[in-house]
Amino acid sequence: MAARPLVSIILPVYNGEATLGATLDSLLAQTFTDYELVVGIDGTTDGSRAIVEGYDDPRIRLIVHPENLGLAENVNALIAALHPESLYVAMAEQDDVYVPERLALQVAVMEAEPEVGLVSGIAAFKSQGGRVLFPGILVKGEAFPQGEALFQYLYEHQLKVVNTCMLLRRSVHEGYGLRFKATYGNFNVDWNYVLRFSLVSKVYGIPKVLVTMDRGLTNDSVTRDKASQHEASRQLLKDFKAEFPELVSAGLYRKALKQHRKIELGHHSRAGIIVRSLYYSLRYMDMYFITYLFKRINLFFN
Repeated sequence: MAARPLVSIILPVYNGEATLGATLDSLLAQTFTDYELVVGIDGTTDGSRAIVEGYDDPRIRLIVHPENLGLAENVNALIAALHPESLYVAMAEQDDVYVPERLALQVAVMEAEPEVGLVSGIAAFKSQGGRVLFPGILVKGEAFPQGEALFQYLYEHQLKVVNTCMLLRRSVHEGYGLRFKATYGNFNVDWNYVLRFSLVSKVYGIPKVLVTMDRGLTNDSVTRDKASQHEASRQLLKDFKAEFPELVSAGLYRKALKQHRKIELGHHSRAGIIVRSLYYSLRYMDMYFITYLFKRINLFFN
């Protein structure tokens, strides 16, 4: 086996040929170079495998799953296949492009802050509406809360740790027996994981853009089914309320469900938006829904 890399990058792939080359180029262009890049082709039916095999770089290892395992098990299989002595695991996704300093910035935090178990940063999200930076807490220059406070924050507001550029301390991941779970199929794999991670180690957010995400090109993305995704999110909120009753009060559950309704609202039809906006404004006594409705009506007729 090759000499120990400090970082192991894992890249799960499913039908990613449209964007995979740009992702690989950005990972291979990192200013920090002490890493291995382990790519998992998960029952793909396109040319993703050929794209990876076209790179002549000794840091790349390719693992091919003939049958589709699903996102969570692909990630778990990749982690199990890493060099046994690497210290950090860097997450990557097939449709994202990483800034050259991503790993250098994250490793510097890990080396300087031994109590930190997970480092993420800011993502620039490209969509039809333009370019949006998130999470807002880091964009505003604020730090993540920690421990139970972070758990409750992530539960209420959904995942505010950018999953596609997470760097994990491997000793924490393995020491606490953490895994990526397919409880909700391919949905909420990262939200489920980070909620649990927040209870065992410190999470650090770098207030810089580390990745650009462009979901417009990923026609085969496993999370494009919005109806199923929203249903899975509501189920996660319910399940975590049952599993962690000491952390998720009835009030927090209600606030989290209201926040989810706000996220979900824009994915309905025009009629659905009108009916749900009126209903939720009365149910939650929150003028957000009425304000949103008037904004959408203005768009409908202009």
